[in-house]
Amino acid sequence: MDPWHLAFGTEMNVGQNSASVNAGNGIGNQIDGSVVAEANQTVGDFGFDFGYETNSADVFAANGLLNDVDGDIAAIANQTVGDADFLPILF
Repeated sequence: MDPWHLAFGTEMNVGQNSASVNAGNGIGNQIDGSVVAEANQTVGDFGFDFGYETNSADVFAANGLLNDVDGDIAAIANQTVGDADFLPILF
């Protein structure tokens, strides 16, 4: 943490989040529904805290010959980082 961060307090919020799906890969697979990887995350949503996060959603689906997915394929990653209530003017 940089020394100037200490002026605002010592809390540093860190989060890492991931969702992965590996489905129906190869030959002749059938998936009768949706394939979804969803990663939702909120970090540092209070006061003078600092937030840092990484968030990812990955889908690897129906790759190969004669594969069938009878639904949606989606990778969804939502995140909120460091919603500070008050920040002093530093400039």
